[in-house]
Amino acid sequence: MVLLEVAEIRTEPVSGAAVLLLREADGRRHLALWIADPEKTAIADAINETEPVRPLTHDLLARAIAVLCEEEPQCIITKVEDGIWFGELVLGDMRIDARPSDLVALALRLPVPIWCTEEVISTAGILLDAGPEDALEEFRHFLDDVSPDDFGPGPSTSG
Repeated sequence: MVLLEVAEIRTEPVSGAAVLLLREADGRRHLALWIADPEKTAIADAINETEPVRPLTHDLLARAIAVLCEEEPQCIITKVEDGIWFGELVLGDMRIDARPSDLVALALRLPVPIWCTEEVISTAGILLDAGPEDALEEFRHFLDDVSPDDFGPGPSTSG
């Protein structure tokens, strides 16, 4: 398993679609996932530690897991097929199918690590060289030249 960190959320300039950039914790590989606006907001709120007046869906689920689960949950991005990303929320012996964008929003709230399989990072990873600032600049150039069509179905089914 490969430990991931949230590197950045960007807006693709042509379509306005949100892209979540996850970085390999001990390496240079990155994953770029197209995500919908609600998940973009949920992830950004968790990063900024914004507390809603009333709990939203990810907040509610994180609180329920924290109260009901004795073991630390695992959030794992498991595969990419035809441009669609898949993940699992692991609660003890249970494995629950989940969108990776929801897993990231949940992991940030619990807080627990975000993982992916070696196969996912090997096949879908983007190798960004140099330091963090250079890597983000290189990714920005990547976003300037890419379109959502390059990754398969749109944000409502991919992240």
